[in-house]
Amino acid sequence: MEKDVREIKYRVNGIEKGMDLLLRANREQILKDLMAFFGKSKDRVKVFLAINGEKSVNQITEELRMLGQNVSKRTSELEREGLIRVKKTVGHSKIYEQTEKVAILNLRRELQKKFGELVPSTPESEEAGIENVEKEEQG
Repeated sequence: MEKDVREIKYRVNGIEKGMDLLLRANREQILKDLMAFFGKSKDRVKVFLAINGEKSVNQITEELRMLGQNVSKRTSELEREGLIRVKKTVGHSKIYEQTEKVAILNLRRELQKKFGELVPSTPESEEAGIENVEKEEQG
């Protein structure tokens, strides 16, 4: 049984690495598609950026002073697009986090270019992650 679990983990890791390579190889087209997805929706951008760690719909609603139903709609859209995922469920609340795709594509910087005033400064830890991704792309 333990051997099977190790084999599954090994295969999943290989799939994840392959997906990372595909994202990097097709970065420009994927970013173009994502910018079309965000369109002119400032609410979608705000909700996406509010999930800068682990957040529930209620936490995002309070932080952005938006209606809960609007935040729920935006989180559903972002989840379908593969930009956020449910990390865990606490009671009836889903706790969301951004996916690795976001860092690999350096999406925050692209949103900064398009929606400047809505995008807060990138935390230092996130900048370090972006630098590592950029170094991997160059190397």
